[in-house]
Amino acid sequence: MEIFTAILFSVGLVLVSFVVNRCFSGGRLSIDGYRLLLTASSVFLLAVVAESVVNPVYERLVGDKLWVYHLLPLHEGNVSALAVIVWTAYGIHLYFSRHTMDQKFGAGWKSSGVKAVIFGIEAPLVFEVAGNLFFLQLINRYYAYYLPADVFHLTSFRVVPVYIVCIYLGLRILGILEQLPRNRLLPPVLFTGGVAWLFAGVA
Repeated sequence: MEIFTAILFSVGLVLVSFVVNRCFSGGRLSIDGYRLLLTASSVFLLAVVAESVVNPVYERLVGDKLWVYHLLPLHEGNVSALAVIVWTAYGIHLYFSRHTMDQKFGAGWKSSGVKAVIFGIEAPLVFEVAGNLFFLQLINRYYAYYLPADVFHLTSFRVVPVYIVCIYLGLRILGILEQLPRNRLLPPVLFTGGVAWLFAGVA
């Protein structure tokens, strides 16, 4: 049931993102298949690595974690196996949104810093809140339970600066990958790396 719920949420996220970004693009949202796959696989890999590293570091500095995954937890609850589905879907959303910003808005929107702030606010306060509410509604369980109670454990304002920094670094890495000669093997290699990282966290 957890996997089915994750698929439903992820498909919904991709569809809503496509429709919204297509509207903002004036009905012209061109899709570069290679870059879409590169973005999705990169986001998946970078997200699971960041989650498994950042949460323990935060715990050492502050004394408690920011979140604990309740569904299919790995890496001591810092990551979920459902990340294969959910973070990949968010990567597709990120591709659509970056494309819209680059094509529709001014040059200021193209900087990694501006995008990091926007996505650093959107990811926890929209994406994660919506995700947790969706899982709670369908299976009565949190997907990721946030230990700070400032947003009813659905997310936390405390993660916003953490997300901004991580997303900024991720966008810079993605920018480097996009500058490399196109190689059809790169997206599947990145995706496989993310899966391998998840398996490395199996107790």
